[in-house]
Amino acid sequence: MVYFHGVLERQPPLKQVLRSWPLTLALSVLLPAAQAPQFEAETLSGKRLLMPQATQGKVSLLIMGFTQGSSRQTSDWAKKTQPLSDSGLCEVWSMALLEAVPRLVRGMVVRGIRSGVPKDRQDHFLIVYRSEDEVKKAVGYSPGLDADAAWLLLLGKNGTIQWQYHGVFSEDAFDTLRKQLR
Repeated sequence: MVYFHGVLERQPPLKQVLRSWPLTLALSVLLPAAQAPQFEAETLSGKRLLMPQATQGKVSLLIMGFTQGSSRQTSDWAKKTQPLSDSGLCEVWSMALLEAVPRLVRGMVVRGIRSGVPKDRQDHFLIVYRSEDEVKKAVGYSPGLDADAAWLLLLGKNGTIQWQYHGVFSEDAFDTLRKQLR
């Protein structure tokens, strides 16, 4: 039995499920991809942006972390994916989500981040003070699921989520990302 939208339903027999897989595959191709969450951000250089509208017309990779401990993983991903941005395959955006950081220390945190980011990358480093829950929901974040991981979203030109990943940098994950960009 399966609980579905408030109704208990009997699971179909395996034979019926196997017969319907072509329809399931067709629907997964035809159904629209999930839209990236909308949020306001400020770049380290001081520009205010509305995301994902600021990325419209461009394939974009968002690299984010939800804890201070994730900074090493997000930095690794940002460094390794910079050539994708340099070659024009996609824009790479790093993000720090600071909604949970007390307002009293946010300025100090942002200054610390700014000092570690090269000037030429500060236009593509986003500081997010609100909508953290919506972003977490979009990436499937849960505190027990490696809170210190890097979380990546690849957005298509229309702002839909094309690919996502969380974890440390690995060549396998990077190869999968590059295949998504072809």
